[in-house]
Amino acid sequence: MRIKEAGVCRGSGKIFAKIILPSLPETSAVTISADTDNGRDVPCSLYELDTNRDADRAFVVVVPMLDISSCQITLTESQNDTTPRDSASFRIRFTSAKWESRLNYRLNQQLCREIRDYDKVGIYDNATIDFLDCIEDGNEAILRIAVHEPYRDDNAPSIKCLDAALNTIPISLVTFGNAKEIIPFSANKYRREYQYSLRVPNEIKRLVFTIDDANHPSFGSFEVLDGPMFADLRLRTANIMRSAQEDIAYRDWFKAHRVDVAALSKQDHIHFSYEPKFSIVVPLYKTPRSFFRSMADSVIKQSYRNWELILVNASPEDGELAELVSQYSRKDARIRVVSLSENLGISENTNQGIEVASGDFICFFDHDDMIEPNILFEYVRAINSRSDTDLLYCDEDKLLPNGSLAQPFFKPDFNLDLLRGNNYICHMLTIRKSLLDQIEPNTAEYDGAQDHNLTLRAVEKARYVNHIPMPLYHWRMSATSTAADASSKSYATSAGIRAVREHLDRLGISATVSQSRRPFTYKVVYDVPKDHPLISIIIPSKDHTEVLDTCIQSILTKSTYDNYEIVIIENNSTDNTTFEYYASLVSAHPNIIRVEYWKQEFNFSKLMNFGAEKAKGDYLLLLNNDTEVITPDWLEVMLGLCAREDVGVVGVRLLYPDNTIQHAGVCIGGVCAGHLCKNFPRNRWGYFAMQDSQQDLSAVTAACLMTKRSSFEVVGGFTEELTVAFNDVDYCLKIRALDKLVVYTPEVELYHYESLSRGSENSDAKRMRFHREIAYMNYHWAEYYVKGDPYFNPNFTQSEPAMFNYHL
Repeated sequence: MRIKEAGVCRGSGKIFAKIILPSLPETSAVTISADTDNGRDVPCSLYELDTNRDADRAFVVVVPMLDISSCQITLTESQNDTTPRDSASFRIRFTSAKWESRLNYRLNQQLCREIRDYDKVGIYDNATIDFLDCIEDGNEAILRIAVHEPYRDDNAPSIKCLDAALNTIPISLVTFGNAKEIIPFSANKYRREYQYSLRVPNEIKRLVFTIDDANHPSFGSFEVLDGPMFADLRLRTANIMRSAQEDIAYRDWFKAHRVDVAALSKQDHIHFSYEPKFSIVVPLYKTPRSFFRSMADSVIKQSYRNWELILVNASPEDGELAELVSQYSRKDARIRVVSLSENLGISENTNQGIEVASGDFICFFDHDDMIEPNILFEYVRAINSRSDTDLLYCDEDKLLPNGSLAQPFFKPDFNLDLLRGNNYICHMLTIRKSLLDQIEPNTAEYDGAQDHNLTLRAVEKARYVNHIPMPLYHWRMSATSTAADASSKSYATSAGIRAVREHLDRLGISATVSQSRRPFTYKVVYDVPKDHPLISIIIPSKDHTEVLDTCIQSILTKSTYDNYEIVIIENNSTDNTTFEYYASLVSAHPNIIRVEYWKQEFNFSKLMNFGAEKAKGDYLLLLNNDTEVITPDWLEVMLGLCAREDVGVVGVRLLYPDNTIQHAGVCIGGVCAGHLCKNFPRNRWGYFAMQDSQQDLSAVTAACLMTKRSSFEVVGGFTEELTVAFNDVDYCLKIRALDKLVVYTPEVELYHYESLSRGSENSDAKRMRFHREIAYMNYHWAEYYVKGDPYFNPNFTQSEPAMFNYHL
């Protein structure tokens, strides 16, 4: 057998070589193998070109581009009886092939068009890989891939990873399940899709993946993740997951969105029905001159004029600062100076300013920060829109030493549970003076957490907390500021724990407060009710007993709370072993596990409502059968939260089996709703650590959701018109309509063995059902889609999937 080499081109990390086998009989089959000079196998594929030649047959040889000198390709001819008849070899030299490819792209474009990516003709006959995501996790990258094979009952794919020198890279595949796919051009043929996650070194280089099927050797193939492809995949994934906090485009965004000169000039002449006076209290201590000027000038430039600036100078030894303060007070009568004989600490210094304030609202402003010229105007506008406003705050960003702005903190509307764990309100805290007069003032023991303590005391009595979703406050990052280095004020953590503990004591709430995983954040665990109530864990299930058993065993072996029952809702299983499994479970745990039979059609909402009817507990825990408990005290933590009078629903952090986030709460928006921080590595905290913060949200997923039976009954349970999707979101919004909170806690974790994607709606009936459910949500909860999710700042993008990662 003779081989005629007809040219090569390079692409997608592969070499495509066209060869011609003159006078090869049509009845002959040709197979391929490749190896290096030292005998190592090289992944390779062979595809016959569709040509009209009478005598010659043309093929495309495909091998990965490697960091070795060459490889030898061997073609073997055989007849129908598969007996080898003849063979021949030729060599591909990788450096030469690279230069020849470049030349052919210039001079022989027809050849390149003919053979480039020709391996795609085999996607329905061979195994293939699609690279879905590349998630950076420190020194590792998490690759998400989908492997497709021709559908067989006994598919058994295996994957190996090699570098460009053919060295094996150890990988451990995490399986996300498989699905049967319809082939577009045939109603009778299918492919099977497997979803995997694997970890590789987080460095841009060429990777070669081989796919073999032990039961179907002909499906074997390979795929290359080339360096540029790797970089592009990692960048595309990072762009989707990049939050506003780390987006360098914020500087341009801010310029485009800040108030312009024309609007400022008009604001100066606008009158409101109520025009309160603001007393801006600024304690000064060793304040750098340039910082003072910037701070004071930002107040003087306010478009709303009814204010006073109270400068509390606690640096009596600094004559130059005192003179500068005096100069400003002489220039503007609205600037008042309180001179202290000594530094009393931040709390007492601030109190001295509050005592002389004559305004209707007190604003707390740090001596080295800056405010936008329209902040007071926006505050007045907000007060006039809600006359019961007693406390205001706005969004903020960081003022870098070079004068640029970065790290915008776009905050949610008032979020009590987030505030208890973290003083997210922070700047620019403004409190109605009449409310402030009712609050016990800060003392030195709260220094470092004085704003947090004051805010907690204020929200206990405030009628309405008003959030202005604009970045109007610039928090300066200097060498000693908390904004730059949290450890620079380590004493603040102790003061913060004290403030949160006393806040809960004042409200008569029993809980334990401790330092959380981050500086200035606190873990609040609420006590379980003294009556030790029964929790009913409701699990819908159909066959797949191995999945259900993982869930059940994790509950039985890991749970430290002992007063619970497990109610399995059986929904038309067909496998006899399923019922044998049920019998063994009930026999082994007769006082804990029951099986109730729902014999009608699948309808998740009806299943949940049926389960609630059969449950005996005052607390219902709705749980998917494809979950696994990680946190031993999960029931205590959820119960402590759910038992609070102001809480109606509790959700938890769910992880994919590769230790990335599947659920850290739900945001209302996009097509309908979606999971926050999805795909983030478990230990990556996300936008201002939101995925690691206990907080109030609009919704959580019913894959693991606790609710009071009383609340469930008041709202009529799950809406049965929502048969599959969004019924949990709808339930949470109904609870919110009762003015009850939906709380997400990261202090409880479970694995959720769900596919990476929701699953294709691959029939007209399913697609129509999905659209009806979206329409239901848009109609019944239109306010959320018009005004936005109150726990999701309107400055974030509203397009999926980036919006679920707090994207600018």
